[in-house]
Amino acid sequence: MLLLYRRRWGLFYLPVLSLAILAITWAASELFPLPPRQLVMAAGVPQGGYERMAERYREELWRRGVSVDIVTSEAGAVGPLQRLANPRDPVQAGFAHGLLAERGPEAPVHALAVIGKQPVWIFTHQSGLVHLGLVRGLRVSAGALGSPTRQVTAQLLAQAGVKDTEVTWVEQGATTAANDLLEQRVDVVVVIGSVEAPSVRLLTRSPGVHMMGIDRANGLARREPRLHPMVLPQGTLELRGDVPPRDLTLLYTETHLLVREAMHPALQRVLLDAATEIHAIPGFLQRQSEYPEFQTDFPLSPVARAFSLGSRPWLERVLPYWWAQLAELLLYGVLPVILLTIAALVWIPQLFSLRVNVVLAHFYGELKFIESEIGSLAIDDPKRLKAVLGRLDQIELQVAGLDLPDRFADRWYTLREHLWTAQERLLKLRGR
Repeated sequence: MLLLYRRRWGLFYLPVLSLAILAITWAASELFPLPPRQLVMAAGVPQGGYERMAERYREELWRRGVSVDIVTSEAGAVGPLQRLANPRDPVQAGFAHGLLAERGPEAPVHALAVIGKQPVWIFTHQSGLVHLGLVRGLRVSAGALGSPTRQVTAQLLAQAGVKDTEVTWVEQGATTAANDLLEQRVDVVVVIGSVEAPSVRLLTRSPGVHMMGIDRANGLARREPRLHPMVLPQGTLELRGDVPPRDLTLLYTETHLLVREAMHPALQRVLLDAATEIHAIPGFLQRQSEYPEFQTDFPLSPVARAFSLGSRPWLERVLPYWWAQLAELLLYGVLPVILLTIAALVWIPQLFSLRVNVVLAHFYGELKFIESEIGSLAIDDPKRLKAVLGRLDQIELQVAGLDLPDRFADRWYTLREHLWTAQERLLKLRGR
Protein backbone atom coordinates (compact mmCIF):
# COMPACT_ATOMS: atom_id res chain seq x y z
CA MET A 1 0.00 0.00 0.00
CA LEU A 2 2.75 2.43 0.97
CA LEU A 3 4.64 1.59 -2.23
CA LEU A 4 1.60 2.45 -4.33
CA TYR A 5 1.06 5.61 -2.33
CA ARG A 6 4.65 6.74 -2.80
CA ARG A 7 4.40 6.09 -6.54
CA ARG A 8 0.97 7.66 -6.88
CA TRP A 9 2.23 10.44 -9.21
CA GLY A 10 3.81 8.03 -11.65
CA LEU A 11 1.08 5.39 -11.41
CA PHE A 12 -2.02 7.55 -11.11
CA TYR A 13 -1.73 11.34 -11.33
CA LEU A 14 0.60 11.67 -14.33
CA PRO A 15 -1.33 9.12 -16.47
CA VAL A 16 -4.59 10.93 -15.70
CA LEU A 17 -3.10 14.32 -16.60
CA SER A 18 -1.53 12.88 -19.78
CA LEU A 19 -4.85 11.39 -20.85
CA ALA A 20 -6.53 14.74 -20.20
CA ILE A 21 -4.02 16.55 -22.42
CA LEU A 22 -4.46 13.95 -25.16
CA ALA A 23 -8.26 14.21 -24.90
CA ILE A 24 -8.17 18.02 -25.17
CA THR A 25 -5.78 17.81 -28.13
CA TRP A 26 -8.05 15.30 -29.87
CA ALA A 27 -11.15 17.42 -29.20
CA ALA A 28 -9.43 20.53 -30.56
CA SER A 29 -8.17 18.78 -33.70
CA GLU A 30 -10.90 16.26 -34.53
CA LEU A 31 -14.10 16.77 -32.56
CA PHE A 32 -14.37 20.57 -32.34
CA PRO A 33 -11.60 21.97 -34.58
CA LEU A 34 -11.44 25.73 -34.84
CA PRO A 35 -12.19 26.97 -38.36
CA PRO A 36 -9.41 28.65 -40.35
CA ARG A 37 -9.26 32.41 -40.16
CA GLN A 38 -8.19 32.74 -43.78
CA LEU A 39 -10.07 31.81 -46.95
CA VAL A 40 -8.86 31.55 -50.55
CA MET A 41 -11.59 32.45 -53.05
CA ALA A 42 -11.46 31.95 -56.82
CA ALA A 43 -12.93 34.84 -58.80
CA GLY A 44 -12.63 34.04 -62.48
CA VAL A 45 -10.90 36.49 -64.80
CA PRO A 46 -9.22 39.67 -63.49
CA GLN A 47 -11.54 42.69 -63.14
CA GLY A 48 -14.55 40.52 -63.99
CA GLY A 49 -17.93 40.27 -62.34
CA TYR A 50 -16.83 37.45 -60.06
CA GLU A 51 -13.86 39.46 -58.83
CA ARG A 52 -16.11 42.39 -57.96
CA MET A 53 -18.36 40.00 -56.07
CA ALA A 54 -15.38 38.45 -54.29
CA GLU A 55 -14.30 41.92 -53.15
CA ARG A 56 -17.66 42.40 -51.49
CA TYR A 57 -17.26 39.05 -49.74
CA ARG A 58 -13.79 40.03 -48.58
CA GLU A 59 -15.11 43.20 -46.95
CA GLU A 60 -18.03 41.41 -45.31
CA LEU A 61 -15.94 38.49 -44.04
CA TRP A 62 -13.21 40.78 -42.73
CA ARG A 63 -15.82 42.31 -40.40
CA ARG A 64 -16.44 38.79 -39.08
CA GLY A 65 -12.77 38.00 -38.47
CA VAL A 66 -12.00 36.05 -41.65
CA SER A 67 -9.44 37.32 -44.14
CA VAL A 68 -9.95 36.48 -47.83
CA ASP A 69 -7.32 36.04 -50.52
CA ILE A 70 -8.79 36.47 -54.01
CA VAL A 71 -7.18 34.58 -56.88
CA THR A 72 -8.03 35.07 -60.54
CA SER A 73 -7.27 33.18 -63.73
CA GLU A 74 -6.65 34.49 -67.21
CA ALA A 75 -9.31 33.87 -69.84
CA GLY A 76 -9.10 30.32 -71.14
CA ALA A 77 -7.37 29.03 -68.00
CA VAL A 78 -9.05 26.87 -65.38
CA GLY A 79 -12.01 28.58 -63.75
CA PRO A 80 -13.19 28.59 -60.12
CA LEU A 81 -15.10 25.33 -60.50
CA GLN A 82 -12.10 23.44 -61.90
CA ARG A 83 -9.86 24.87 -59.18
CA LEU A 84 -12.27 23.72 -56.49
CA ALA A 85 -12.32 20.24 -58.02
CA ASN A 86 -8.52 20.02 -57.82
CA PRO A 87 -7.56 18.77 -54.31
CA ARG A 88 -4.07 20.28 -54.65
CA ASP A 89 -5.38 23.76 -55.36
CA PRO A 90 -5.56 26.05 -52.29
CA VAL A 91 -8.89 27.55 -53.40
CA GLN A 92 -11.71 26.83 -50.93
CA ALA A 93 -14.62 28.81 -52.39
CA GLY A 94 -15.67 30.32 -55.69
CA PHE A 95 -18.49 31.14 -58.09
CA ALA A 96 -19.98 29.36 -61.09
CA HIS A 97 -23.21 29.43 -63.06
CA GLY A 98 -25.61 26.51 -63.08
CA LEU A 99 -24.83 25.34 -66.62
CA LEU A 100 -21.51 24.03 -65.30
CA ALA A 101 -23.17 21.70 -62.78
CA GLU A 102 -22.34 18.01 -63.01
CA ARG A 103 -19.69 18.49 -65.67
CA GLY A 104 -17.12 15.76 -65.09
CA PRO A 105 -14.95 15.87 -61.94
CA GLU A 106 -16.61 19.04 -60.61
CA ALA A 107 -19.66 17.12 -59.35
CA PRO A 108 -18.33 16.59 -55.74
CA VAL A 109 -18.15 20.37 -55.22
CA HIS A 110 -20.99 21.60 -53.02
CA ALA A 111 -23.14 24.68 -53.44
CA LEU A 112 -23.93 26.90 -50.48
CA ALA A 113 -26.61 28.92 -52.23
CA VAL A 114 -27.79 30.59 -55.40
CA ILE A 115 -26.72 34.22 -55.14
CA GLY A 116 -27.77 35.86 -58.40
CA LYS A 117 -28.59 35.69 -62.11
CA GLN A 118 -26.33 35.44 -65.14
CA PRO A 119 -28.35 36.21 -68.28
CA VAL A 120 -27.55 34.94 -71.74
CA TRP A 121 -26.70 38.21 -73.53
CA ILE A 122 -26.82 38.44 -77.32
CA PHE A 123 -25.16 41.51 -78.89
CA THR A 124 -24.82 42.58 -82.51
CA HIS A 125 -23.70 45.66 -84.42
CA GLN A 126 -26.38 45.16 -87.09
CA SER A 127 -29.53 47.11 -86.26
CA GLY A 128 -31.65 45.02 -88.60
CA LEU A 129 -30.78 41.77 -86.81
CA VAL A 130 -33.84 41.46 -84.59
CA HIS A 131 -33.90 37.68 -84.08
CA LEU A 132 -31.52 34.74 -84.39
CA GLY A 133 -33.17 33.39 -87.52
CA LEU A 134 -31.30 36.11 -89.45
CA VAL A 135 -27.76 35.12 -88.48
CA ARG A 136 -27.14 32.75 -91.41
CA GLY A 137 -23.77 33.44 -92.96
CA LEU A 138 -22.65 35.75 -90.13
CA ARG A 139 -19.68 35.50 -87.78
CA VAL A 140 -20.77 34.38 -84.31
CA SER A 141 -18.57 34.39 -81.18
CA ALA A 142 -19.89 32.20 -78.37
CA GLY A 143 -16.86 30.85 -76.58
CA ALA A 144 -14.91 27.68 -77.22
CA LEU A 145 -16.36 24.52 -78.70
CA GLY A 146 -17.98 22.45 -75.92
CA SER A 147 -18.37 25.40 -73.53
CA PRO A 148 -21.79 26.04 -71.93
CA THR A 149 -22.12 29.32 -73.86
CA ARG A 150 -21.48 27.55 -77.17
CA GLN A 151 -23.96 24.80 -76.31
CA VAL A 152 -26.69 27.27 -75.35
CA THR A 153 -26.05 29.28 -78.51
CA ALA A 154 -26.33 26.14 -80.63
CA GLN A 155 -29.69 25.36 -78.99
CA LEU A 156 -30.91 28.92 -79.60
CA LEU A 157 -29.90 28.74 -83.25
CA ALA A 158 -31.52 25.31 -83.68
CA GLN A 159 -34.73 26.65 -82.19
CA ALA A 160 -34.57 29.53 -84.69
CA GLY A 161 -34.06 27.06 -87.56
CA VAL A 162 -30.37 27.81 -88.12
CA LYS A 163 -27.86 24.95 -88.42
CA ASP A 164 -24.37 25.04 -86.92
CA THR A 165 -22.85 24.91 -90.37
CA GLU A 166 -24.76 27.97 -91.53
CA VAL A 167 -22.75 30.37 -89.36
CA THR A 168 -19.04 31.02 -88.94
CA TRP A 169 -17.94 30.29 -85.38
CA VAL A 170 -15.23 32.48 -83.92
CA GLU A 171 -13.65 30.94 -80.82
CA GLN A 172 -12.36 33.59 -78.42
CA GLY A 173 -12.83 34.92 -74.91
CA ALA A 174 -15.71 37.19 -74.00
CA THR A 175 -13.62 40.35 -73.61
CA THR A 176 -11.81 39.80 -76.90
CA ALA A 177 -15.12 39.06 -78.61
CA ALA A 178 -16.61 42.30 -77.25
CA ASN A 179 -13.72 44.33 -78.66
CA ASP A 180 -13.97 42.52 -82.00
CA LEU A 181 -17.70 43.30 -82.13
CA LEU A 182 -16.95 46.98 -81.66
CA GLU A 183 -14.43 46.73 -84.49
CA GLN A 184 -17.03 44.75 -86.53
CA ARG A 185 -14.68 41.80 -86.91
CA VAL A 186 -17.54 39.59 -85.62
CA ASP A 187 -21.25 40.10 -86.13
CA VAL A 188 -22.86 38.46 -83.09
CA VAL A 189 -21.49 37.90 -79.59
CA VAL A 190 -23.17 35.61 -77.06
CA VAL A 191 -22.07 35.99 -73.44
CA ILE A 192 -23.25 34.40 -70.19
CA GLY A 193 -22.50 36.74 -67.32
CA SER A 194 -23.78 39.19 -64.79
CA VAL A 195 -24.29 42.88 -65.48
CA GLU A 196 -20.90 43.41 -63.76
CA ALA A 197 -19.00 41.25 -66.28
CA PRO A 198 -16.49 43.42 -68.24
CA SER A 199 -17.78 42.34 -71.66
CA VAL A 200 -21.40 42.98 -70.66
CA ARG A 201 -20.59 46.40 -69.16
CA LEU A 202 -18.70 47.35 -72.30
CA LEU A 203 -21.30 46.24 -74.84
CA THR A 204 -24.39 47.51 -73.03
CA ARG A 205 -22.90 50.99 -72.91
CA SER A 206 -21.30 51.17 -76.36
CA PRO A 207 -23.07 53.11 -79.15
CA GLY A 208 -23.87 51.10 -82.22
CA VAL A 209 -24.29 47.83 -80.29
CA HIS A 210 -27.75 46.33 -80.05
CA MET A 211 -29.17 43.73 -77.67
CA MET A 212 -31.30 40.91 -78.97
CA GLY A 213 -34.13 39.15 -77.20
CA ILE A 214 -34.78 35.40 -77.32
CA ASP A 215 -37.87 34.05 -79.03
CA ARG A 216 -39.67 31.11 -77.46
CA ALA A 217 -37.51 31.34 -74.33
CA ASN A 218 -39.99 29.28 -72.30
CA GLY A 219 -39.68 26.39 -74.75
CA LEU A 220 -35.89 26.32 -74.46
CA ALA A 221 -36.12 26.58 -70.65
CA ARG A 222 -38.28 23.44 -70.65
CA ARG A 223 -35.53 21.57 -72.50
CA GLU A 224 -32.73 22.88 -70.31
CA PRO A 225 -33.90 23.12 -66.65
CA ARG A 226 -30.84 25.15 -65.69
CA LEU A 227 -32.07 28.02 -67.86
CA HIS A 228 -34.94 30.29 -66.80
CA PRO A 229 -36.84 32.94 -68.78
CA MET A 230 -36.94 36.56 -67.63
CA VAL A 231 -38.06 39.92 -68.96
CA LEU A 232 -35.54 42.76 -68.96
CA PRO A 233 -37.72 45.92 -68.87
CA GLN A 234 -36.97 48.90 -71.09
CA GLY A 235 -34.40 51.27 -69.58
CA THR A 236 -33.38 48.85 -66.79
CA LEU A 237 -29.63 49.03 -67.43
CA GLU A 238 -29.52 52.75 -68.20
CA LEU A 239 -32.65 54.81 -67.79
CA ARG A 240 -31.37 58.02 -69.43
CA GLY A 241 -29.80 56.18 -72.34
CA ASP A 242 -32.88 53.94 -72.67
CA VAL A 243 -30.92 50.65 -72.45
CA PRO A 244 -32.46 48.40 -73.52
CA PRO A 245 -34.75 50.44 -75.82
CA ARG A 246 -37.61 47.95 -75.39
CA ASP A 247 -38.63 45.05 -73.15
CA LEU A 248 -36.49 42.01 -73.94
CA THR A 249 -37.10 38.38 -73.10
CA LEU A 250 -33.87 36.74 -71.99
CA LEU A 251 -32.76 33.46 -70.50
CA TYR A 252 -30.62 33.31 -67.41
CA THR A 253 -28.71 30.73 -65.44
CA GLU A 254 -28.16 31.12 -61.72
CA THR A 255 -24.92 32.11 -60.02
CA HIS A 256 -23.83 29.67 -57.31
CA LEU A 257 -21.56 30.16 -54.32
CA LEU A 258 -19.47 26.98 -54.26
CA VAL A 259 -17.20 25.46 -51.62
CA ARG A 260 -15.14 22.35 -51.16
CA GLU A 261 -17.00 19.44 -49.65
CA ALA A 262 -14.59 19.32 -46.67
CA MET A 263 -14.84 23.01 -45.74
CA HIS A 264 -15.33 23.62 -42.01
CA PRO A 265 -19.08 23.93 -41.22
CA ALA A 266 -18.60 27.17 -39.30
CA LEU A 267 -16.77 28.71 -42.25
CA GLN A 268 -19.66 27.68 -44.50
CA ARG A 269 -22.14 29.35 -42.16
CA VAL A 270 -20.16 32.59 -42.03
CA LEU A 271 -20.06 32.57 -45.84
CA LEU A 272 -23.84 32.18 -45.86
CA ASP A 273 -24.16 35.05 -43.39
CA ALA A 274 -22.07 37.20 -45.71
CA ALA A 275 -24.16 36.09 -48.71
CA THR A 276 -27.33 37.09 -46.88
CA GLU A 277 -25.94 40.56 -46.18
CA ILE A 278 -24.62 41.06 -49.71
CA HIS A 279 -27.32 39.61 -51.94
CA ALA A 280 -30.50 40.51 -50.05
CA ILE A 281 -30.22 44.05 -51.48
CA PRO A 282 -32.35 44.55 -54.62
CA GLY A 283 -30.60 45.24 -57.92
CA PHE A 284 -31.18 45.39 -61.67
CA LEU A 285 -32.07 41.75 -61.93
CA GLN A 286 -33.36 40.78 -58.48
CA ARG A 287 -35.95 41.69 -55.91
CA GLN A 288 -35.49 42.46 -52.22
CA SER A 289 -34.34 39.31 -50.33
CA GLU A 290 -34.69 37.14 -53.44
CA TYR A 291 -31.23 35.74 -52.73
CA PRO A 292 -29.62 33.68 -51.30
CA GLU A 293 -31.79 30.83 -52.59
CA PHE A 294 -31.23 27.17 -51.81
CA GLN A 295 -32.77 25.42 -54.83
CA THR A 296 -29.43 24.82 -56.52
CA ASP A 297 -28.18 23.08 -59.65
CA PHE A 298 -25.13 21.73 -57.81
CA PRO A 299 -25.39 19.32 -54.84
CA LEU A 300 -26.43 21.43 -51.86
CA SER A 301 -24.13 21.37 -48.85
CA PRO A 302 -25.71 19.74 -45.75
CA VAL A 303 -24.62 22.81 -43.76
CA ALA A 304 -26.48 25.07 -46.20
CA ARG A 305 -29.55 22.85 -46.02
CA ALA A 306 -29.60 23.16 -42.22
CA PHE A 307 -28.96 26.92 -42.51
CA SER A 308 -31.94 27.30 -44.86
CA LEU A 309 -34.14 25.65 -42.21
CA GLY A 310 -32.91 28.06 -39.52
CA SER A 311 -30.74 25.48 -37.78
CA ARG A 312 -27.36 26.58 -36.43
CA PRO A 313 -25.41 26.27 -33.14
CA TRP A 314 -26.95 28.40 -30.42
CA LEU A 315 -23.58 29.93 -29.55
CA GLU A 316 -23.42 31.54 -33.00
CA ARG A 317 -26.70 33.28 -32.25
CA VAL A 318 -25.38 34.99 -29.11
CA LEU A 319 -21.66 35.47 -29.81
CA PRO A 320 -19.57 36.84 -32.69
CA TYR A 321 -18.37 34.27 -35.20
CA TRP A 322 -14.86 33.56 -33.89
CA TRP A 323 -15.81 33.72 -30.20
CA ALA A 324 -18.66 31.30 -30.84
CA GLN A 325 -16.23 28.70 -32.24
CA LEU A 326 -13.83 29.14 -29.34
CA ALA A 327 -16.69 28.93 -26.83
CA GLU A 328 -17.92 25.71 -28.47
CA LEU A 329 -14.48 24.13 -28.09
CA LEU A 330 -14.17 25.23 -24.47
CA LEU A 331 -17.71 24.32 -23.49
CA TYR A 332 -18.09 20.98 -25.25
CA GLY A 333 -14.50 19.84 -25.64
CA VAL A 334 -12.26 21.25 -22.91
CA LEU A 335 -14.64 21.71 -19.97
CA PRO A 336 -15.90 18.07 -19.82
CA VAL A 337 -12.32 16.79 -19.92
CA ILE A 338 -11.28 19.16 -17.15
CA LEU A 339 -14.24 18.14 -14.98
CA LEU A 340 -13.51 14.44 -15.51
CA THR A 341 -9.84 15.05 -14.74
CA ILE A 342 -10.65 16.89 -11.52
CA ALA A 343 -13.04 14.10 -10.54
CA ALA A 344 -10.32 11.51 -11.20
CA LEU A 345 -7.70 13.47 -9.23
CA VAL A 346 -10.14 13.79 -6.32
CA TRP A 347 -11.09 10.12 -6.52
CA ILE A 348 -7.50 8.79 -6.43
CA PRO A 349 -6.90 9.82 -2.75
CA GLN A 350 -10.35 8.48 -1.97
CA LEU A 351 -9.25 5.18 -3.48
CA PHE A 352 -6.34 4.98 -1.05
CA SER A 353 -8.61 5.93 1.86
CA LEU A 354 -11.12 3.29 0.80
CA ARG A 355 -8.43 0.63 0.65
CA VAL A 356 -7.08 1.62 4.10
CA ASN A 357 -10.63 1.66 5.48
CA VAL A 358 -11.18 -1.86 4.21
CA VAL A 359 -7.96 -3.12 5.84
CA LEU A 360 -8.60 -1.39 9.15
CA ALA A 361 -12.24 -2.43 9.15
CA HIS A 362 -11.12 -6.04 8.77
CA PHE A 363 -8.93 -5.83 11.88
CA TYR A 364 -11.59 -3.92 13.83
CA GLY A 365 -14.07 -6.63 12.90
CA GLU A 366 -11.70 -9.30 14.20
CA LEU A 367 -11.10 -7.33 17.39
CA LYS A 368 -14.81 -6.80 17.98
CA PHE A 369 -15.49 -10.49 17.52
CA ILE A 370 -12.72 -11.38 20.01
CA GLU A 371 -13.95 -8.84 22.58
CA SER A 372 -17.44 -10.33 22.36
CA GLU A 373 -15.97 -13.77 23.11
CA ILE A 374 -13.74 -12.77 26.02
CA GLY A 375 -16.52 -12.30 28.57
CA SER A 376 -18.29 -15.59 27.82
CA LEU A 377 -15.05 -17.60 27.65
CA ALA A 378 -13.87 -16.32 31.04
CA ILE A 379 -16.94 -17.91 32.61
CA ASP A 380 -17.63 -20.94 30.43
CA ASP A 381 -14.21 -22.07 29.14
CA PRO A 382 -11.25 -20.21 30.69
CA LYS A 383 -8.78 -22.62 29.01
CA ARG A 384 -9.56 -21.10 25.61
CA LEU A 385 -8.43 -17.64 26.72
CA LYS A 386 -4.85 -18.59 25.89
CA ALA A 387 -5.82 -19.31 22.28
CA VAL A 388 -7.67 -16.03 22.08
CA LEU A 389 -4.61 -14.25 23.41
CA GLY A 390 -2.57 -15.89 20.67
CA ARG A 391 -5.02 -14.58 18.07
CA LEU A 392 -4.69 -11.08 19.54
CA ASP A 393 -0.88 -11.34 19.37
CA GLN A 394 -1.12 -12.46 15.75
CA ILE A 395 -3.43 -9.54 14.87
CA GLU A 396 -1.14 -7.14 16.67
CA LEU A 397 1.84 -8.39 14.66
CA GLN A 398 -0.14 -7.96 11.41
CA VAL A 399 -1.20 -4.43 12.34
CA ALA A 400 2.35 -3.53 13.37
CA GLY A 401 3.52 -4.73 9.98
CA LEU A 402 1.06 -2.56 8.03
CA ASP A 403 2.88 -0.13 5.72
CA LEU A 404 0.40 2.76 5.66
CA PRO A 405 0.91 6.36 4.48
CA ASP A 406 1.76 8.85 7.21
CA ARG A 407 -1.64 10.55 7.03
CA PHE A 408 -3.23 7.34 8.38
CA ALA A 409 -0.85 7.09 11.36
CA ASP A 410 -3.45 8.29 13.89
CA ARG A 411 -5.89 5.56 12.89
CA TRP A 412 -3.09 2.99 12.96
CA TYR A 413 -2.10 3.99 16.52
CA THR A 414 -5.75 4.00 17.60
CA LEU A 415 -6.17 0.41 16.37
CA ARG A 416 -3.03 -0.69 18.21
CA GLU A 417 -4.28 0.96 21.42
CA HIS A 418 -7.51 -0.97 21.11
CA LEU A 419 -5.52 -4.18 20.64
CA TRP A 420 -3.40 -3.43 23.71
CA THR A 421 -6.51 -2.69 25.75
CA ALA A 422 -8.01 -6.02 24.68
CA GLN A 423 -4.76 -7.84 25.54
CA GLU A 424 -4.62 -6.23 29.04
CA ARG A 425 -8.21 -7.19 29.72
CA LEU A 426 -7.56 -10.76 28.59
CA LEU A 427 -4.44 -11.03 30.73
CA LYS A 428 -6.38 -9.81 33.79
CA LEU A 429 -9.05 -12.42 33.22
CA ARG A 430 -6.44 -15.17 32.97
CA GLY A 431 -4.80 -13.99 36.20
CA ARG A 432 -7.92 -14.50 38.27
